[in-house]
This record gives sequence, structure tokens and C-alpha cells, in this order.
Amino acid sequence: MRRRLFLLLAGLLTPLVTLPLLSAGCGPSVEATEVGDEADAGKDAKTDGKHDSGKPLDAGKDAFDEYVDPGCPDVGPPIEDFACDPYNQGNGDCAGGEGCYIFVSYPDEPCGKETYGAFCLPIGPGGQGDSCNGGQDCGAGFVCVVTGSGTQCVEFCPLTGNDGCPPGLVCEPIDVEGFGGCL
Repeated sequence: MRRRLFLLLAGLLTPLVTLPLLSAGCGPSVEATEVGDEADAGKDAKTDGKHDSGKPLDAGKDAFDEYVDPGCPDVGPPIEDFACDPYNQGNGDCAGGEGCYIFVSYPDEPCGKETYGAFCLPIGPGGQGDSCNGGQDCGAGFVCVVTGSGTQCVEFCPLTGNDGCPPGLVCEPIDVEGFGGCL
């Protein structure tokens, strides 16, 4: 109750303190001039007959009513380009010292198709949770993804069935359609 009383008193006293300060800065350089003719003097702009028709003001049509999103035509499934089997590392699809790495290639045009696939690259040193900058930073069977903990190598996994993720991690979808990463 005391706090409310204090706030009420402070609110009432504020105009009394600030009014003299504000008026002290105003001197003879401030002039009041009349705008309009004498017939308009003292009338409210909203009811002077020139500005108010008695109807609510309309700011015009809403731009969103006129815009129609053209959308994209159904382009079908994404393009697939798998040069190797990412789930079967070391099966001979890639040369010695190489691993099969998954990728996604985004289209240049707005309604184009994405390309998903896998290709062979030299095996990197990164394992689960290691920091990475791209595909070659991670070991075979891992993919470099952006996570809540930064960009890191994660073991990729199938989204259905036994994911094979280490204990405490779950297979979550990543950018490459049909693949997950142990996060």
C-alpha cells in the first residue's frame, strides 16, 4: 500500500516540478500564429466539415490483399547422385584412404530441384563431436553439420530402424533427404 501511495504522490508531483523547468526555457522567441481563416478558428479539425465526412478514414487497400504468391510448380522428387554407398564404407566404391560422404546441392533458381548424393573424398581425422569446416574434416561415416554446439562432425545414421547411434545420442534428420545424424 505504501508503494502505491508513493507512486501516486510521485506521479502528482512530477508535473509541478517539470512545468517551471520547461517554461523557463521559453522566452519571447516563441510565437503563436493562426493557420486557416477566421471561420475555422476554435474548431476541431475532425469536425470542421472540411476534414471529416463522418465515415471512418480508409488508408487504402491492404497490399496483402493484392499480392498473390505465385508458388512453385510441383517439381517432383529431388535429383539423386550417389557415386558410393555412405552406409557401407569400405565396400570398394571408393579408393583406399577415401570415404563416402553425403552432400546436398541447392538450386540456383527459386523453384529448382535440390540434388542429394554421395561422393568419395579423402578420409578426414574428425570423429563424433569434433569441430569441422567441411566434408574432408570428418572421418568416413561422419558428416559435418551445424549444431547448437557449433559446426561439428556427427555420425550419419538411417532415420528408420536401428540408428546405431552411440548411447545418449539420437538420430535426427539433416539437410540430406533420408539421412540423419547422431545428435
